[in-house]
Amino acid sequence: MLKNVLSLLLSKFYSKKESGEVAHQALPSTNGTYLFSNKSVSNWGTVSTGVAPYDGFLVLNANGDGTSDSASIFVSTPCVRSMITFPFPSAGCTTWAPIAKGEAWAVQGSNAKQISLELRKTIGGVSNS
Repeated sequence: MLKNVLSLLLSKFYSKKESGEVAHQALPSTNGTYLFSNKSVSNWGTVSTGVAPYDGFLVLNANGDGTSDSASIFVSTPCVRSMITFPFPSAGCTTWAPIAKGEAWAVQGSNAKQISLELRKTIGGVSNS
């Protein structure tokens, strides 16, 4: 009896269709903006920094520059640091990190080339750009 009453109340305010839409809001969409592309770094250092204009996922792509076995690069946000350590000198790799609107991000690394960073919007995110 109680289960039926709760189910009836929930159905008045929250449909199955809505629950599916809510579940997808935090996922990345196909819409995105490149924050930068085709950068390089040799000695350990900062590649670029910025602030997220909307909620989304930072997608970092890079290749080792082929000159060193110790190539690595990472993207950091206030809550997450996502790192790539290249398995061989000229390998290409991708990593990602979630970020909220207004949070700062930074990309740092060494011995990497063709570095790009894309911000993919969340499906449910609201863009003010």
